[in-house]
Amino acid sequence: MAQIIDMLSVLSADEFKYLKFFEYKTNDIIHFQDDECKGIDILVHGEIKMSNIDINGNETTFNYLNAPNIFGNNLIFSTSKKYMGDVIAMSNVSLYRINQDGLLFLLKSNDKFLKLYLMIIANKSIELSSRLRIMAINNTYKRVYSYILFRINSNNGVYNVKSITNLASELSLPRETVSRIVSKLVREEKITYTNKQFKITKNALE
Repeated sequence: MAQIIDMLSVLSADEFKYLKFFEYKTNDIIHFQDDECKGIDILVHGEIKMSNIDINGNETTFNYLNAPNIFGNNLIFSTSKKYMGDVIAMSNVSLYRINQDGLLFLLKSNDKFLKLYLMIIANKSIELSSRLRIMAINNTYKRVYSYILFRINSNNGVYNVKSITNLASELSLPRETVSRIVSKLVREEKITYTNKQFKITKNALE
């Protein structure tokens, strides 16, 4: 999301004082489930996941985010501001946090920041709608393929994944199922998967 870097770049030195810088190590909990969201977080380095654990101890991961990205924006002005799951650092993470008052000030005082922020929110809404449509696909082969294409197209032609286990968690499918489908897609030359990186093949583009 190039707009996030642009959004930070339009802030003056005085305006940047409304941002607080935080660093987290791998597996640190950035926010706990049911914590109140008090601001937006701008992820500038690293990867996070959002997940919750049910009463039986089963973990469900419902989102992964790679830098640059933004989160908390869907909660900060909502009537229910509690995080629906733990926000966990999947690598060393750096982020800026802006509390609600600071965000409102920046949105009112800096037109460029306002326009970029609204653009980011609109794009994330479109991305969420696309993700939900993919997750509703009953055919597992089509769901996996559609999701990989979606992530590739959303990341300038490359989708980096920590592991097939993580991909399976994102799709709420068994690892064995996802691994089998990925192998089939590679054999069919629809995608390539090397060094934990997915790309679309020339055959698929033709």
